[in-house]
Amino acid sequence: MNEFSNMQLFVLVVHEGSFSAAARALGITPSSVSRQISQLEGELSARLFQRTTRKQSLTEAGGIYFQHAERIIADLKIARLAVSRLTDTPSGSLHITVEADFAVAYIAPILPDFLELYPKINIRVSMSVGMVDLVDSGIDMAIRIGHLNDSSLIARNIAVSRSVVCASPTYIEMHGKPSHPRDLDGHNCLSFRVGAGMKHWRFNVSEGSVNVPVSGRIDVNSIVFLRNVALKDQGIIMVPRWVIRDELSQGKLIPLLEDYPLEPDSTPIQAVFAHNRHLAPKVRSFVEFLVERMKTL
Repeated sequence: MNEFSNMQLFVLVVHEGSFSAAARALGITPSSVSRQISQLEGELSARLFQRTTRKQSLTEAGGIYFQHAERIIADLKIARLAVSRLTDTPSGSLHITVEADFAVAYIAPILPDFLELYPKINIRVSMSVGMVDLVDSGIDMAIRIGHLNDSSLIARNIAVSRSVVCASPTYIEMHGKPSHPRDLDGHNCLSFRVGAGMKHWRFNVSEGSVNVPVSGRIDVNSIVFLRNVALKDQGIIMVPRWVIRDELSQGKLIPLLEDYPLEPDSTPIQAVFAHNRHLAPKVRSFVEFLVERMKTL
């Protein structure tokens, strides 16, 4: 038996009033109780009971040890209860990391609905433009767009991201509407990128897949930035549909080249965890919420 088990037995003996009463409560022999108490006394290098043939009483050391032991056992019960409540009801602080554009364009608008559904959960959102180490950062989950390369992580597909080529009605009126991917030559195509060099958009045409070189006066590593510039009639953009869903429905941006599918036609959006054992209810509830809401993505 370890010291904690012996401590629990010691407290039981004090509460029951004798070794034999404690033995009856546990369904073991009095000699077994005596042996374990002796083991505890050996570990502590102190005598805990004054034993006579008729009764036993606590020594000074035993009284001090009892006060601390009883408090430790009570704290353990409270801790177990707290964990039990946490695992039964989604609650606590949920720390997620997500790409900044997706967080602003999609997560922020739906977050109030989640918080209303789960009033005991608090959300901490870390926005980033790159990968964050989940374990070292103490993050519960990440939302990542693209294929997962780290085999040590667990991923669950929650939706797919599909891109669209579009521009504002005013830009199309001023510069014309391309009817074929090759017509993009000469248009101001605003690009998402972080490095220098020629930019290509890939389409599926009758001859097969084709990389169409595009150029424009603005390159930026933010699709929200691209959306906002396109709304100012500055050019043609290729961005995920989720970042412009409202603008498309309102006619503020017009889809282009719809007869020529982009390649790849979709990119996975994934919930990523460091592991999936004993997944906390707060994490599971958020993932299920995202899956349901992203059905219309």
